[in-house]
Amino acid sequence: MANTQATQAFYSITLEPGSAPTAACMCSVLPAQSKEQQIFEARGERVFLRRLVIDGEDVKVETMVEHDTFSIVRGVGSFRIPGMKEDLLTISSDSGRMSMLRYLPEKNKFERIHLETFGKSGVRRTVPGQYLAVDPRGRCLMMASVEKNKVVYIFQRNSDGEINISSPHEANQMSALCVDVCPLDTGWEHPVFGALEIDYSAVESDPSTAERPEKHLVYYTVDLGLNHVVRSWSADVDPTANKLFTVPGGAEGPSGVIVCAEGRLYYKHNNHPTMSIAIPTRGGSLEQARNRIIVSGCMFSNKSKRTFFFLLQTDDGDVFKLSMQVEVDQELQQVQSMTLKYYETLPVAREMLLIKKGYIYIVAESGPSKMYHVDSLADDEDEEPENTFTSSSLAEHDEPLEVVTFHPRPEMQFLTHTVDVPALHPLIRTKVDNLTNEDTPQIYAIQGRGDKSVFKTIRHGMSVSDAVESSLGNVPYEQIWTMKRQEGDQFHYYILLSSSYTDKTTVLGIGEEVESLDDTAFLTVRATICAAQMGDNAHVQVHARGVRTIQASGAVVEWPAPTHRTIVAGSANQRQLLLGLSSGELAFFFMDQSGALNALEEYPEMSDKVTAIGIGPTPKGQMQARYGVVGCEDRTIRVLSTDLETPLEARSVQALSDVPVSIEVVTMLDPDTNSSVDFVHIGLKSGLYLRAIIDEATGELSDVRTKFLGHKPVRIFPVEVHGQPCIMACSSRPWLGYHHPVTKQYTLTPLVTSPLIAVRPFISEHLNGLCGIAESDLRIFSEPELGGRFVSEDIALQYTPRNFARNPWYPIFYTIEGDANTMSQATIKTIQEQANGAARPPVGPPRAASHWASCIQALDPITSKSITSTIHLTDNETALCCACVPFESRDWEVYLVVGTAQDLNNSPMKTTSSQATPAYQSRGGGFLHVYKLVDEGKTLQFVHKTRFANPISALTPFKGRVAVGVANELFIYDIGSTAVLRKSRGIVVPNTITSLEASGDRLAVADVAESVTFVVYKAKANRMIPFADDVIQRWTTAATLVDYETVAGGDKFGNLWLLRCPEQASAEADEDGMNGFIVNERSYMGGAPYKLDLRAHIFVNDIPTSIQRTPLVAGGADVLFWSGLGGTMGILVPFISREDVAFFTSLEQALRSEEAVLTGRDHLMFRGYYVPVKGIVDGDLCERFLGMGLEGKQRVAAEVEREVREVEKKVLEMRGRVAF
Repeated sequence: MANTQATQAFYSITLEPGSAPTAACMCSVLPAQSKEQQIFEARGERVFLRRLVIDGEDVKVETMVEHDTFSIVRGVGSFRIPGMKEDLLTISSDSGRMSMLRYLPEKNKFERIHLETFGKSGVRRTVPGQYLAVDPRGRCLMMASVEKNKVVYIFQRNSDGEINISSPHEANQMSALCVDVCPLDTGWEHPVFGALEIDYSAVESDPSTAERPEKHLVYYTVDLGLNHVVRSWSADVDPTANKLFTVPGGAEGPSGVIVCAEGRLYYKHNNHPTMSIAIPTRGGSLEQARNRIIVSGCMFSNKSKRTFFFLLQTDDGDVFKLSMQVEVDQELQQVQSMTLKYYETLPVAREMLLIKKGYIYIVAESGPSKMYHVDSLADDEDEEPENTFTSSSLAEHDEPLEVVTFHPRPEMQFLTHTVDVPALHPLIRTKVDNLTNEDTPQIYAIQGRGDKSVFKTIRHGMSVSDAVESSLGNVPYEQIWTMKRQEGDQFHYYILLSSSYTDKTTVLGIGEEVESLDDTAFLTVRATICAAQMGDNAHVQVHARGVRTIQASGAVVEWPAPTHRTIVAGSANQRQLLLGLSSGELAFFFMDQSGALNALEEYPEMSDKVTAIGIGPTPKGQMQARYGVVGCEDRTIRVLSTDLETPLEARSVQALSDVPVSIEVVTMLDPDTNSSVDFVHIGLKSGLYLRAIIDEATGELSDVRTKFLGHKPVRIFPVEVHGQPCIMACSSRPWLGYHHPVTKQYTLTPLVTSPLIAVRPFISEHLNGLCGIAESDLRIFSEPELGGRFVSEDIALQYTPRNFARNPWYPIFYTIEGDANTMSQATIKTIQEQANGAARPPVGPPRAASHWASCIQALDPITSKSITSTIHLTDNETALCCACVPFESRDWEVYLVVGTAQDLNNSPMKTTSSQATPAYQSRGGGFLHVYKLVDEGKTLQFVHKTRFANPISALTPFKGRVAVGVANELFIYDIGSTAVLRKSRGIVVPNTITSLEASGDRLAVADVAESVTFVVYKAKANRMIPFADDVIQRWTTAATLVDYETVAGGDKFGNLWLLRCPEQASAEADEDGMNGFIVNERSYMGGAPYKLDLRAHIFVNDIPTSIQRTPLVAGGADVLFWSGLGGTMGILVPFISREDVAFFTSLEQALRSEEAVLTGRDHLMFRGYYVPVKGIVDGDLCERFLGMGLEGKQRVAAEVEREVREVEKKVLEMRGRVAF
């Protein structure tokens, strides 16, 4: 990692894409199933197409397509042009282009059918794309910018069925800021779009009007005949209006819009009287009076009954049902009254989608998205009259707001939660550590917001749930088989367990329960080497002394092993049996049409002792497999012909790095040719797993892929999961090999469960799953959901986590949490005492202006998996940073040090000064709390706290003391009996210190706006001297020392970068004494004497919050692991050879020209959004090669002068050797 060459390069890989949602909509993109709905949503830079799958009581949200757009997606929409059978999709992004897509079911991918340019690239206030609105009848769409500009595209179909798009029609308005845009439902009249606009022309002449500028609802009519757009109507609206919703029109409703403002909802239309209704507020003594706003909603319309209603959600998460009473007067529908009824309290949503199957999909602002089943629409008017409100009048926005209150329910009444869509946003902090001594480390994270926050233990793998776990006693079994009574049976009947230690076999029967069977024809006094169901009804059991064939009639046929030889390995399919003898010879059997097992007279001899055998499955419609594979003690495998015309004839030989212990030949899908191919899966004694393709014609092995699975020998078992042929590789933990349901790529993912010795399929009347042996237990468990990458265990937190630290001696973490404008526990208790128990328990944390609720919690994620200690902060303090510090003056005893702020102001500071201001504004300054860790770190004991003039923004251990960042000052403190004792002080950055990293005598100090500064501490002179800083302003959010001279960091604009200290500056900083050059040198460019070199830079479209140098897999090299606020987790992998750099650079360049980006964004410009890309190859783009068609792969492979298989192998190995 510490490469001093200026040509150091990295490979950027996304482990988990960002999950923060941008936009979502419902669509129907399947022509054959035009009434089935799908969900089209944008998260981060990726778009997803999902569908709701209902199988009895099992409900899940399945991802159909996931596509990286390499752009900032700003909006999505769907529409159906009249005459079409499926919806088309549209994306607005930062590309300056409107992209129209079609879903291709046969290829399971998006096809871009139109790309229209309308402006410059980038997110600009005057370039349309921030708002996207689509006509309900699919005739046109409008894209609007934040300021001034709007464009309308009109869609048409010609006689050949091709889609034509008009040139953009502008609807610009000078001196106007746009707040929201929505389409109006006008039936088949001319399309109309409504926009909320702020006219700031008066503000330019009179700045005093800027506090509450005029806001208007403006209608833009698209004249399809004259082919232009006009501003047809405008009306004043509430200055606090923030959102618009479309009211059904035509024959289905009165048309118009719902205007949402603070505390009120308005119905407005150009030829209807305006009506308003107050948004209810929560009642109770714990609630402070404040106006709610609507943040999301959806509309349901029943066309046959001509009824409709809205579900609108406030910023508290409360959902209200808005219904409108409409009367028809001379063919004109008039709204008579509006009714608002409390419905449910749900997670605050970015988008709320109503699915026709009776489900509501909540695209959550924080945490996982949720699917709810609608049990009732709350149509009973007599139910909860205290939570129902009606209005038939207009209250102007300048009139006093009518206060109406309701009481939210703690439990859901009208909805039932069915399934979650996992998401990691907002991901506050992460730390990779191996606290459980597993093969691979775990990712510990704090995530979430408010009382829904959690501490997560994230593991790579898929989860399974145990159905049966039964002890097998003291007998160490190492093999298991499941078989049916007859080939045509639906369920398994026998389970065979074999123990070579006791030389016995146990037979279990599968019925209502799994129980032992004693009256079977299986031989139980010998250990079973291989068991299979051959032919139609025969069972074959192979043991060391021979082969036992059990016919359907009950007759038993024995084949004894040759004299002075025993059977050591075997494999069988429906018609063939291949055995390895202790002499190194092979015995081959084939079953004729009568069901008799016939042996080959000759015993071909291998080069060494046979250790593993695998024979391919019998192809459908044939009587025999073509090849078998034999592994020997001399670290080789041989592919042998199993054709009766050339039995056991060697076809190819492959040398291995270690002795093969398990071989299985499985027919699986080849995504390149979309056909079935025989793959040989090999497990080695060293823990290495290999997979290769057997050439159908020649028997040669090709496309060999390898992966290290664990420190134990790898044993392979064929299984079937969700109807797909898979393999289970058991080493120090079990791995499932399968083809990913979305990407179709072969994937190896571990199961998050105890180590398994052997695994087989298990099919019964009550469960389709797997059964296996784990130590001395028989386990039967469900099939894992294919496609999962991570499994997490959660511990609930009380408030939004801000940071965390780990005890260096025990597996205990300490989290600091705080929420702004939230009542603390002490305030809640005081109010409840004053109410004499009459106060209702709050639903969620009660809100209160200028209040902070904060606490410090110790938690044990390994043993108790719970909170072990909680300390609530008082006096309106909130914790900002923390660190576990060993103090030299206390014999290196570890203390928890927490930095806080008192009366912290969350609002941005207003100043007329040109000088830099601190990032934290606080009237009460800050405190440094010190806690003693007792009971193995599980309990916190308060020691003392020390007041500071400014909030504490950063902490880190430093040479037996603690380094403290306060505003732009860096302090070094030691622990005292009643307060911390200051040892050194220095001003090292211009603004505010955001993070500190220490190594030896130097510190890497990150500034909120001025990148990173290297500081050296001279102990003899007690001085801190900044000696190297950056030349570019970087608003640093995370930083870490990669080595003694290199720092990696991220900024709030979504950039990752590596900076390196010049060798001369580093050497001079380490000189002893105060007479060196570094001490007396003048500052350069207003900063430190030396400037840091930029080694690598890339835009990742997420705000990095944590960066760490760590390995991620067993035996893997160190990588730079980073995580972002939007839920992204990724790595930077250092290249180890110049050849790899040249190859992946040329591959990236070829893919830029070959693989078209859906949104039309230039990939190089996207990755170099603020600073040009330097020293980093985009692995996400390189991995797009795996999903290309065969022709496209061949063109790209020709560009880089490699074979397609070789390019695929290089791309997969680049990820597989260091990550997952």
